[in-house]
Amino acid sequence: MFEVEGGNIGVGCKPYIIAEVGINAWSDVRLAKRFIEVASEAGADAVKFQTHLADAEMVESEMRSMGAGDVYDTVVQCEWSVEDHYELQAHATAHDITFLSTPFSVEAVDVLDEIGVPAIKIGSGEMNNRCLVERAAETGKPLLVSTGMNTISDIVETCAFLDDVAEEYALLYCVSAYPSRPEDFDFGTIGQLQEIAGDPVGFSDHSVGVEAAKVAIGNGASIIEKHFTIDRRLPGPDQEVSIEPDELSDLSGYADLFYETSGVREGVQEEEEEVRKWAQHSIVAREDIGKGEVIDKGSITTKRPGSGVSAERYSEVVGSTAKVDIFKGDIFEEKFFD
Repeated sequence: MFEVEGGNIGVGCKPYIIAEVGINAWSDVRLAKRFIEVASEAGADAVKFQTHLADAEMVESEMRSMGAGDVYDTVVQCEWSVEDHYELQAHATAHDITFLSTPFSVEAVDVLDEIGVPAIKIGSGEMNNRCLVERAAETGKPLLVSTGMNTISDIVETCAFLDDVAEEYALLYCVSAYPSRPEDFDFGTIGQLQEIAGDPVGFSDHSVGVEAAKVAIGNGASIIEKHFTIDRRLPGPDQEVSIEPDELSDLSGYADLFYETSGVREGVQEEEEEVRKWAQHSIVAREDIGKGEVIDKGSITTKRPGSGVSAERYSEVVGSTAKVDIFKGDIFEEKFFD
C-alpha cells in the first residue's frame, strides 16, 4: 500500500480510478482543461496525460524509414510545454483531482519532476527501459508500471531492478492490444503479479466499455487506468478505446460500491434485527404438556415469530422436563423447562 496525494492505494482501500486522457486532447490546453473538469465530475481520482517530447523519444529518420513516420508526426502535435504542464496541474488541483502523466523519455521525466507530480506512470513500452525507469525512480515518487508486451520472466527481472532503485512501485496488468477483447484477458495474472511484487497491483485497460475493469476490480485490482474522452467523435487514435463521461461515472460508482461492500461485518444490521423478530422460529407446544412430563419430539414443533425460546435450542429442549403446565400453541419461555 502507498499514498498518492493523500489517497491510499492498495488492498482494503477504494479502487483508485485513473482517467487516462493520454493524447485525446492533443496539445489543446483549453480542451485538456475540459477533460480535467469532466473527469473530476465523473468521480475519477486522477486524470492522466502523456508527456511527449518527439525528438527526445524518437529518431525521426529511423521512424520514417520503418514506415512509422505518422507516429512521429502525431507525437509532435501532442507535445506540452513545461508551462502547459504547470497550468494543467493547477487546473486539476482546483478541481480536486490528481494530475498524472506518462513520460516517454528521460527529458520528459525531468519535466514531471520539475512540476512535482505525486506519482509517475511507466508505460508498457518503457517497462524495460532501465535508463528512463531509473531516472523516474530518482524522483522518489511512486511508480505505476504497466506490464503489457512483457512475459512473466521479463516482469520478474524488471521488479528485481525496481527493488534496487525505486522507493515504491505498483505493477499494472495490461494487454497491449487496441482494442483488447474479453478473450484477451487472463485476470488470474493480477494475483500472480501480487505474488511477484506485492500490494498494490492494478489494471491498465484498453478494452471497450467498463466491464473488464469491473471484473479486474473483483479479481483484486487496486488501480484502474482507463482511456477517457469527453466525446469519441473527437479526432485521435485512442478515441475508440476510450470511455465517455457516463461510463467513467459508472466505473467510479462501481469502485465506491465495491469498497463499501467489501468489509466484514460482525452481528446483524439494525434492519435485520427487526426482521428476525418475526422471521425466525421459536419452539412451540404441539400438544398439552403437563408439569413434570418429559418433553419429547412429538410434543413440540417450531413456528414463527422468534419471540420465544429459539428454534436453534430444539435439541436442548427435547428430553428436558416441563417445570409448569404447557398448553398446545404456547410459545416456549425459559421458565417452561429445566
